[in-house]
Amino acid sequence: MAQTVGILNGTLAKIEVGGTVIAHLTSNGISVSHSTRDASSKGSGGAKESLEGQTSWSISGEGLFAEDASYGYEDLWDAWLARTKLTITYSDAVADDIEYSGDAYITSLDRTDGMEESVTFSVSLEGTGVLAKATIT
Repeated sequence: MAQTVGILNGTLAKIEVGGTVIAHLTSNGISVSHSTRDASSKGSGGAKESLEGQTSWSISGEGLFAEDASYGYEDLWDAWLARTKLTITYSDAVADDIEYSGDAYITSLDRTDGMEESVTFSVSLEGTGVLAKATIT
């Protein structure tokens, strides 16, 4: 039975890279999709028929830039530059709740420096292989 009762507070959800939380995130999200493959034939009566196809997933986050972050923009930059496959976990870190994990590559990394504003960044990661779902122990 999950420890979190009711509607989850989004503040709890974090993205980890190799077991280290990305520092100073202000928002993050996870997206899954399932493509289909065409199975239409002359016998389909003019209607499109589909069968299951590939699944895919991605994770994204936005945060505040800090030069001294324990794991932040500069670490993500280094991983992007090296084309590193990262082990990602998306979780609220609450025992008995659900977490998602898998390998991913950084597909985009943006930094925004507005006048008299906090510097922000955003990162998008595209999964490679299966996104696993497990109960947090």
